[in-house]
Formats: sequence, C-alpha cells, structure tokens
Amino acid sequence: ESYVGNVSLFSEMEEQLKQGENVILISNHQSEAGPAVIALLLETTNPHISENIIYVAGDRVITDPLCKPFSMGRNLLCVYSKKHMNDVPELADMKRRANTRSLKEMALLL
Repeated sequence: ESYVGNVSLFSEMEEQLKQGENVILISNHQSEAGPAVIALLLETTNPHISENIIYVAGDRVITDPLCKPFSMGRNLLCVYSKKHMNDVPELADMKRRANTRSLKEMALLL
C-alpha cells in the first residue's frame, strides 16, 4: 500500500499556500507518471496541493506519445532543453519562444 510520509510537512505547505506564500519542491528527473502519482497520493490528505501544484518539465512530457497521457490535466510549464534546442533547426525559434513564455509565467507565479 502506498502512503505519503511526513504528511505534516505537506499540511504545513498547504497552510502556507492558502496564506498566499510560495512553496517550491524540487526533484530531479521525475518519472513520466510522477505528477499523476503525486496528485493521487495527496488528493485525500492535501487536496489544495493536489489540485494546484504546478510542474515544470521538459518537452518530452508533452511530445512523447507514451509520456503525454500522464501529463494531461496537470498544471504544467514546459521548458525545452538548451542541449536539444537545435535538434530540429526549424523548431528552434518556436522552442525559444515557448521557453520565454514559461519563464514569464514562472516570474508571475513567484
């Protein structure tokens, strides 16, 4: 059976969020299913976090047909990797514009 450890920390975060504060959780290389799993695990104990969490992820979560279903319905900011920016030269400008939009949105959120 899955469970959320240190649930009191999430309750503290939820109270901070309700007071208008920012809370940032950082993970490295989340799995494709990560956002869905986190939301499901928190929906009973911390519904505010579960419904309002915003994920920042690479483009694979919106372009890869196997990954995309896990990201649908999630609050997601997509950032294209600098390393792969010019993989398809015709898309480089679109990727830069998308990154600019994501960064502007992050600035507004914070």
